[in-house]
Amino acid sequence: MQSLLFKERACFIAGQAKSGTTLLAALLDNHPELLVLPEETAYFPTVLTKYAPRGRRAQFDYLTKESRSNVLFAGPSVRGKRDYADFPRTEFLEAFERSAFDSARIDNDLLVLMVESYAATLGIPLDRIKRWVEKTPANRNHIPAILTRFPCAKILVTMRDPRAILAAQIALEKTRKTGRFSTYYVIAHWLVAARLARRVRDGEIPGFVVPYEQLVCEPAMTMEKVCAYLEINFDPETVLTPTKVGRFWSGNSAARINFSQISPEPATRWQRELSENEIGWVEWHCRDLMPEFGYEPRLRGRELRSFVRPIRGERPREYAKSRLYSIRDAMTKSK
Repeated sequence: MQSLLFKERACFIAGQAKSGTTLLAALLDNHPELLVLPEETAYFPTVLTKYAPRGRRAQFDYLTKESRSNVLFAGPSVRGKRDYADFPRTEFLEAFERSAFDSARIDNDLLVLMVESYAATLGIPLDRIKRWVEKTPANRNHIPAILTRFPCAKILVTMRDPRAILAAQIALEKTRKTGRFSTYYVIAHWLVAARLARRVRDGEIPGFVVPYEQLVCEPAMTMEKVCAYLEINFDPETVLTPTKVGRFWSGNSAARINFSQISPEPATRWQRELSENEIGWVEWHCRDLMPEFGYEPRLRGRELRSFVRPIRGERPREYAKSRLYSIRDAMTKSK
């Protein structure tokens, strides 16, 4: 692996929001052979799509001012969950800007320069790093582009019971009150992640699938397999304690529950929190793929009432869009 150039030592985490992508990144963060960006960059979903035609400065500004990784530069810290008050943010910003607009490196990949600047800010030699890790759930939509740009990249795909994801998103909307909670995207994103995970398991795409339930119920066994895939040493003392930038991380539970250690409780929480119709909404769309990942449907079949009844936190506009998009997808699939 060390024969690879630094830019070739990439690892991308993909999946779905609330499927364990952040927990997985946090468990890898403290490993001495890895360098983990602690926040999402949306590099493939946004930087290389929306901002590519606008030039390098626009891409740089998005990464440092608009993406979730902006808290590593000058964005407002969120105490507890995304608090980087002790991180040398100004130094990181200056190092990244110098590197990004250095005439000798103007053709270098911007994400690689960001990672190199992050390592320099932390004082970590590049030759010590066997893999650098970027986590953005929506990477699930860009695997071909990722492998084209980084042919030697490792891909980690997280999977979680879609009913648990719906429960987590309901809890999150109850807290945030955005008014934009979409039950359609819960199931649509899960289906994309599941199809990607299936292709990885079938050997069509190089990668490794990390089931959330195994991660929280059997963390040692799961992380040992992850380390083997990444070709790094497995040290339980290192990879079973989640950190961000080396500091203990207490989780980002939608239910606002902090943890002192990894707990299996979130894996089954949905069974207490979802109504039968909410379970039915998920199973209406996902039941054909769920058993492939060990998620057996609870209901016998699809019932119309589960499709038409609103989900908690769903506003009328989002309700209408979700049902319309669902019908559209079904019609498209039938053609």
